[in-house]
Amino acid sequence: MYYRHDLDYEYPDRPDEHMLKVKHVREVVLDESYPYLPCGVGYRLLRALYWLALNLLVFPITRLSHGLCIYGKENLKKHKKTLKNGAITISNHVFMWDYLCVLKAIRPHLAYFPAWKTNLEGPNGPLIRWSGGIPVPTDHMHAMIHFNKAIEQVLQEGKWLHFFPEGSLWFFYPDIRPLKKAVFQYAVRYDKPVIPITMSFRPRKGLMKLFGKAPLVDLHVGEPLFPDRTLPRREAAAAMQALAYHRMQEMNGIHPGDPTYNTDQNPAHYRKTM
Repeated sequence: MYYRHDLDYEYPDRPDEHMLKVKHVREVVLDESYPYLPCGVGYRLLRALYWLALNLLVFPITRLSHGLCIYGKENLKKHKKTLKNGAITISNHVFMWDYLCVLKAIRPHLAYFPAWKTNLEGPNGPLIRWSGGIPVPTDHMHAMIHFNKAIEQVLQEGKWLHFFPEGSLWFFYPDIRPLKKAVFQYAVRYDKPVIPITMSFRPRKGLMKLFGKAPLVDLHVGEPLFPDRTLPRREAAAAMQALAYHRMQEMNGIHPGDPTYNTDQNPAHYRKTM
C-alpha cells in the first residue's frame, strides 16, 4: 500500500504551497455580494445534471483511467443513521480527479467543498461551482464572514462538506502533509463527525501502462471521528486534528516509527519526503 513513485515532480518547500498552474480565463470578485452558496432553480438543475454525468460517465472513467479501487465503504454503512444528519469528509489532495473519487466513495451524497479562488478563474471554474465549490476569499474580511455563513448553512442543513486540509494539491505525493486546524474547528462548532479518507497508490502493470504513467489509485474510507463534547472547543478541535492525522497516515500504511511518520502539524516545521 505504501508505494512511492519515481515520477519527475519537484514538490514545494512549504506543505501548503500550490504546485498547480491554472490558466486565467475569467475574473472572480469575492466580496459581500458574491453568491457563495447559490440556491436558485438554475443552479440546482445544473447540480442535478452534473450528478447524472458523474454517475453515467465520470465514475466509470475513473476506474479505467486511474484504476480506482475503494476500500472501507462499510464504515459509512455502519454509521448510516448518524451520518444522515451530515458529515465532514477530509482527504489528502494528490491529483486532479481526487475529489471526483471522493464523491464516488460517498455517493449518493453530493458534497460541497471550499475551493481555491484561482481554480474558479481557470477553465474548469463553472464545473467546480456545479460540483459544490465554495470559493475561499483571502483578502476581504467582510467576504470571509459571508463564506463562513455558507459553510454554516451547509452543515446546519445536514449536507456533506469536504475539505482538503493539507491546503494544496501535490501530485501523487505518498505521505500525509500537516492538516489545517480550521476543519476541525468547524466540526466541533457544529458537532459534526469527520470521516478521514486517504488516497494511496500502486504501480501500473500490464495493459494499464497504455493509459499513462501516473500510479493507480486506492481510496480508503476510515471510521468517522466524533468531537469530544467533554472538552472545551479548542481542545476538542486539537484532539480531532491529531487523531485524524494519525489515522490518515496509518490508512496509507505509514505507522509510528516509520521514517516519514509525522506528528508535528506546524507547516513551517514540515520537511518534504520526496
